[in-house]
Amino acid sequence: MLLLITKPNCLNCARARILLINDQFIEIDKAFVSSSILELSNDEYPIVFNLLGNYDDLEKYINHRN
Repeated sequence: MLLLITKPNCLNCARARILLINDQFIEIDKAFVSSSILELSNDEYPIVFNLLGNYDDLEKYINHRN
């Protein structure tokens, strides 16, 4: 599942929603996100994260990529 951090009136955010029309994603407005995380984006939106899940999901992900 993907996490999208978006901002109002963002063309690329709207385009991302269209790309993900058949996928599961969570969308959060940037107003609700820590400034430390927002700094990662260099003011480009949407910011997209891949949500792995819990510890077990992380462990599977790490073991699978090695």
